[in-house]
Amino acid sequence: MNDSIYRFEHAWRIGSEKEKLWALISDFKYENWWPNVSIERIATGDAGDGRGHTYASVFRTRLLYSLKLNAAVVDSRPPNAIVLRVTGHLEGRAVIRLHAVGGETELHCLMELETTRRWMSALAPLLRPVFIRNHRQLMEDGMAGLSAYLAANVAPGSVRTPYRRPARGLESAGHGRHP
Repeated sequence: MNDSIYRFEHAWRIGSEKEKLWALISDFKYENWWPNVSIERIATGDAGDGRGHTYASVFRTRLLYSLKLNAAVVDSRPPNAIVLRVTGHLEGRAVIRLHAVGGETELHCLMELETTRRWMSALAPLLRPVFIRNHRQLMEDGMAGLSAYLAANVAPGSVRTPYRRPARGLESAGHGRHP
């Protein structure tokens, strides 16, 4: 197993309607609610659904490093799913899906990423658990910020839709493998 390859799956149930949550997620103005994250659109796509938009982002972790990433929207199915190609300090893809459950929404997020920073890859055999814990903390901070911003409860959700295959029509961001 390559210690510099990571697969993260998250699911949350959020006390907010899907369309409202979609508007926040697809807008990519996460710094309004996600501590230590800054995102700026650097390219605009031709599609009205966000495909082709590219965002530069910086994720400042609780440890002594930041991750600089570009995320390009390669597929978008408003208000249900978005697929991102990630490049920079991490490379791979992210798939975010929303499922309405009554007046709440389950947000499912899958990330398949590989570190590109030499020091992270070199130290991955030793620090992999630390990197994973740091990622989880970053995500928890984001969900806590989202909960406060929406004045809505956020709780762990269930992954009702397995990520063995992308949603119908969602492509695999050029990786040739499906989660």
